[in-house]
Amino acid sequence: MNVLAAILAAAVPAAFYGLLIWWLDRYEKEPLWLIILAFVWGSLPAIGLSLLFEVVLRVPIAETTIGPNLGSWGLAALVEEPIKALALIGLFLFMRREFDGTLDGIVYGSLVGFGFSMTENLLYFLHYGANLEALFWLRSVFFGLNHAFFTSLIGLALGVVRYRRAPALRLAALGGGLTLAILFHALHNYAVRFRLPGLLLSWLLQSGGVLVILAIVMLSWRKERQWIEHELREEVRGGVLAPSDYLEISSPARRLRRQLRALFGGGWASFARVRRLHHLATKLAFCKTQLGLDDRHYTSDDRDRLRGQITELRATLERDEQAWAHP
Repeated sequence: MNVLAAILAAAVPAAFYGLLIWWLDRYEKEPLWLIILAFVWGSLPAIGLSLLFEVVLRVPIAETTIGPNLGSWGLAALVEEPIKALALIGLFLFMRREFDGTLDGIVYGSLVGFGFSMTENLLYFLHYGANLEALFWLRSVFFGLNHAFFTSLIGLALGVVRYRRAPALRLAALGGGLTLAILFHALHNYAVRFRLPGLLLSWLLQSGGVLVILAIVMLSWRKERQWIEHELREEVRGGVLAPSDYLEISSPARRLRRQLRALFGGGWASFARVRRLHHLATKLAFCKTQLGLDDRHYTSDDRDRLRGQITELRATLERDEQAWAHP
C-alpha cells in the first residue's frame, strides 16, 4: 500500500473543499491564521480527543442494555460533535470581532469538519489500504462533506445568536445546533449499516442538508451586501470613499476587475493595496452595523480608525493610478 497515495487521497479533497469554503466568504474573508486554526483543531486535537474518549466510553456503554447498538453507530456522534464544537465556542467567545454572523459560523464549522474528515479518512486509508480506491470515492467524494455539514450546523446556530445578549438564548442555540449535528451524524452511521440502500438514503439526506446550508449562505450574501450598501453611502457623502469605490465594494465581480487592473497596471504592491482598501471598507461597514446593533465589541474609535486608514490608503492609490496613466 502506498502511504503517499493515502495521504494525497485524504489531503487533496480536504484542501479543495477548504478553498471552496474560503471562496464562499465573499465580502470579508476571515484572517488566514483563524482559518488554519479551525482546520488544525479538527485535524489533530479534535480527532485525538475523540479517539481517546471513544475508547474510554466504549466499555462502560457496552455493558448497558442498549450499549452494543449505541456503541456501533451512536457513540462516535455523541463524542465527536461536542469536541469539534469546542473550537467554535472558543471563536464565538474570544474572537467575536471575527465572528460576524451565520456565514462566519458556517465557514468556521465547515473548516473544523474538513480537518477532522481529512485525518479520519487518512486513518481509514492507511488501515484498509487494499481498498484505497473504493474508500476514496466513498469517504472523500460521496460523503466528503459530511463532517463539514455536521459541524456547520453548530456554527450556524452560534451565528444566529451572534448579536443576542441573553445567555439562555445563546445556550439554547448551541444546544440546538449540537443536537442536530449529533442526530445527523448518528443517522448516517446507522443508515450505512444497511449497505447500498442505507448509503443511498444517507447520501440523499446529507445532500439535502448541504443544499439548505448553501441556501443560507446565499441569504447571508444578500444580507452582507445590504450592510455594505447601507453603511457606506454615508462614507461616500463624507468623502471617505469615492462613488466608484462604493460600487466596487458591494460587487465581488467589480472588486476582482479593479484588483486585476491594479495587478497588471501597477504590480503586486498596487494589487495588495486595492485588496486592502476593499477589506477595510467592508470592515468599516460591518463595524458600523455592529455599532448600530449596540455590539460592545466595537467602539466609535474603531470606526474612526478605519476611516482614517481608508483615507490614507486612497491617497496612496491615487498616486499609483496617476503613475500608471503617465509612466
